[in-house]
Amino acid sequence: MLLKRKNVFSKAKRNLERINASIDEHRFNSIAAVHDQLLSIADAQAQPDGTEQKTRQVDPILTDKEISHDQVIIKRKLGEGEFGVVHMGKVTGMKNKVEDVTVAIKTTKVGAFSDVKEDLINEMKLIAELGDHVNILCLLACCSMNEPFYLITEYMKYGDLLGFLRDCRKLASAEKDQVYSVGELQQLIIARDIANGMAHIQERRFYHGDLAARNVLVGEGLTIKISDFGLADDIYTRGYKRRATEQKIPVKWCSLETIINGICSSEGDAWSFGVLLYEIFTLGGTPYPGIAPRLLVSQLKNGYRMDQPDSCPDDVYDLMKRCWQESPMSRPKFTNMFEEFGEMLMKRTDYLEFGSEDVLEMEELLKLPRRGSTIQANHYISQSDEGDAGMKLPPILNEESEVDFDEVQSALQQSTSDKEKNSTKQDDELVMM
Repeated sequence: MLLKRKNVFSKAKRNLERINASIDEHRFNSIAAVHDQLLSIADAQAQPDGTEQKTRQVDPILTDKEISHDQVIIKRKLGEGEFGVVHMGKVTGMKNKVEDVTVAIKTTKVGAFSDVKEDLINEMKLIAELGDHVNILCLLACCSMNEPFYLITEYMKYGDLLGFLRDCRKLASAEKDQVYSVGELQQLIIARDIANGMAHIQERRFYHGDLAARNVLVGEGLTIKISDFGLADDIYTRGYKRRATEQKIPVKWCSLETIINGICSSEGDAWSFGVLLYEIFTLGGTPYPGIAPRLLVSQLKNGYRMDQPDSCPDDVYDLMKRCWQESPMSRPKFTNMFEEFGEMLMKRTDYLEFGSEDVLEMEELLKLPRRGSTIQANHYISQSDEGDAGMKLPPILNEESEVDFDEVQSALQQSTSDKEKNSTKQDDELVMM
């Protein structure tokens, strides 16, 4: 045991020397990045019980993506969750690339349990299995043989869609960067791109499991990519999968069958997409404003659905309501929704016909309002930024988006019990009359 510890300290010392050399070469641009790298290396070199890490075999589907840790340069932290952290960085020496590539690097937090690390490996494999698609975040590379495990993807300049949409509410954002001038055409394009990516996922017999604006990324030229496949899975065998009861549920984005029975499916993704449309057309408004997540379940079960926001077109709201059908099989397929958004865009564009032989192709047509648009979105700016001239948008609330599965079940049982008591009370009153 003493010999093993000496080996660990010896390796840590060598890695510290390597980091010092990197600092001298200005490969890190912040003290925080150095600190993160030190913690990652310490975690990689020794398990909690003091044993040395072992090299694992590369999964065949990741063979072409596997790179060495020496090729990865961590720059700065982009964000973190309960179990993971994402950094911006660079990868050197990538295949068919002469220059370093700017990337996003997802890894587990220091001290993460083995099942969390395994989940990250499974996410790498799933993204690789889905294959490249214009609206799905691409796996550029990975480090899956030795810890720290790295899931390396494209870097998306504007971050997650939720934050992007909320920035679009601010006049200062549009003045700084024209990409934040998001009007109805851009909103339709965003929705169409997400439907396109989800159609690919559905066709490959996968479901996402946590489709929301926070899990969609925005890049240059309003490029839209679906990300965060931590809950995604193959549903080929049964068409659905049950969510583990110990998992927390993002109630306001989940379908009834997911909330009540823990059933996850592509039809459940369609329900979530309806809520995502609400986020898009309210510029990041909080769904079901004023209703606590744990109290929402019984209302949904009784048929309640969100009202049409002032900023949402009629045809989009009609599609949202179809996504919220109680019967999973009654909800629209993503392929059909992708086509519907294309038709909505065709109706709204000025570039419809130039003669029978000069009608623009759909893909060419839909590129026009995406980049460098002069269309301003002042009618979507909140009153706080524009005074009386702006449209009142639904509020942004600071609330927990996820609730324990057991807590949801308890609230549902309480609601059922209260109904039974009220029913019994009414029956007793009728008898007394």
